[in-house]
Amino acid sequence: MGTTGSSEGTAMNSELPDIIARVREHATVPIAVGFGVATREHFNVVADAGADGVVVGSKLVNVLKESAQGEAAKNVEAYCRQLCGKGEPPRARPAPRESLSAATLAKAAPVIHTSDTLLPARFGEFGGQYVPEALVESLAELEDAHKAAMADPEFWKEFRSYYGYMNRPSKLYYAENLTKDAGGAKIWLKREDL
Repeated sequence: MGTTGSSEGTAMNSELPDIIARVREHATVPIAVGFGVATREHFNVVADAGADGVVVGSKLVNVLKESAQGEAAKNVEAYCRQLCGKGEPPRARPAPRESLSAATLAKAAPVIHTSDTLLPARFGEFGGQYVPEALVESLAELEDAHKAAMADPEFWKEFRSYYGYMNRPSKLYYAENLTKDAGGAKIWLKREDL
């Protein structure tokens, strides 16, 4: 759980290059990253981490809010020019990081499993669990129920019984009567067509 938004005084996630490298192993499209980008330094960190695009949202909204009547377009243009370094000599972008293959990750450090159902309590450099105090007890209850379900073979049996309805490749159905009505062309339907 976390929040979005820009903050000029906050550093970007130091794990970003590794996260992008892992995503790139499986992605077939360009990767755009944006989470708290507010300054030229943030922009460069995201670009240097290997992202194909940098998304800026909250800071642009703030620039618009702070602009006087009729000045919004000019202020946004000035901010964007400053952010991406328009008018400055081009920066040398570092060489792309090598993809972290499964073999590389296996060599990096042994994974120690304390429990298959144990979830990390925090994430990221700064703790990463932002929960209102009124919800902490409910969240702990929910986590206990999740752990119990993950350890319950009956839960998994029922869960697997729903595979046919989940967002998975669906099985084909031979439409025998439709095939006869169509004059012999074999017609197969996927679940989405039924």
